[in-house]
Amino acid sequence: MKVFEIKYKSKNTKARIGVLHTAHGVMETPVFMPPASKGYLKSLDTLDINNTKTQIILINAYHLFLNPGVHFIQKYGGIHSFMNWNKPIISDSGGFQVWSLNNKNNKLARIKDDGVYFISPYDGFECFINAQTSIQIQHNLGADIVMAFDECSKDKGSKKDIKKSLDLTNKWLKQSLETHIYLNKRKNNKVLFFGIVQGGRYKDLRLQSLEFVKSLDTDGIAFGGETIGYNMKDTKKLLNYLVPFTIEYKPRYAMGLGGKPQDIVDAIILGIDMFDCVSPARIARHGELFTGVLDFNTWKIKSKVKNNIVRIANSTYRNDKKPIDEHCKCFTCQNYSRAYLRYLFMQHEPLYMRLATIHNIYFINNIIQEIKNYIKNE
Repeated sequence: MKVFEIKYKSKNTKARIGVLHTAHGVMETPVFMPPASKGYLKSLDTLDINNTKTQIILINAYHLFLNPGVHFIQKYGGIHSFMNWNKPIISDSGGFQVWSLNNKNNKLARIKDDGVYFISPYDGFECFINAQTSIQIQHNLGADIVMAFDECSKDKGSKKDIKKSLDLTNKWLKQSLETHIYLNKRKNNKVLFFGIVQGGRYKDLRLQSLEFVKSLDTDGIAFGGETIGYNMKDTKKLLNYLVPFTIEYKPRYAMGLGGKPQDIVDAIILGIDMFDCVSPARIARHGELFTGVLDFNTWKIKSKVKNNIVRIANSTYRNDKKPIDEHCKCFTCQNYSRAYLRYLFMQHEPLYMRLATIHNIYFINNIIQEIKNYIKNE
């Protein structure tokens, strides 16, 4: 059985519909993967997550390694059992997180050829992660899809520095894959492995990275780094350039992309299959709610509300009896008004965060489902 099968292709764009087979079930792509980095999606239980039409969630090896610890989670039968989620789980390797510990004010990580030495933000002790331990952590957690350990590239870094970083990422990719293959054989598992394309904003380095990932036996190809998702104008240019060079029968994953529903639409029509982003849930908790309808003539989400965002704290909604979005079928929109949600928000009531998060995650999943339906009937 093939890991990934393409079922439909759009006649007018590069979008496609596929099915990805994992140990915890089959999912249909394109797919949005809400991050539950620490083993939970803030304010939602697993029933809520299911009701948002979510097929797969993302966890983070770095966070769970530090707290509560891999051995602790293993006592409960792995991450699926621990958090009561019986659908697929993809794990982030932690490479981005340890890289991000270095900023203007703090230098909490030392990146070496053999791995990364870093200060834990949880207890202040020095820790170490390399390619082998990252893959071991992800396997021990019980993820269905594991990611290679990589070094993220700064968007504005010099080409020389990014090339040096890419060489290290390629070295770690080989080590990651070797460890993954060994663990799969030893445990007779069917865990999937994705390689990550780095190279910053430089097309030639990105293509070099992509060709290196293609040369190895990975189950999927991911695009990582600051360049992806943060600046959608440049992101679209880069993905449009790289996608034709990918392997068609392998899923394409744009890491961290999906801050806005329109971003996902733009990536899908370029041929991207998988997305994750913390922003939809985060901005929901802070009072920004998605609205709008996708116009398939222009592939743009359109709404009467500015920027397709209902800012619920706005006094305009104080007596508004309408749902967040009149076309939305989520639990929140079917049962609560903008006025009530604004009241909860202004009261700092935790219930608001649950209802708002349900809406934003559902909204994205529903837009993706509408795209799938459209492609199937083109």
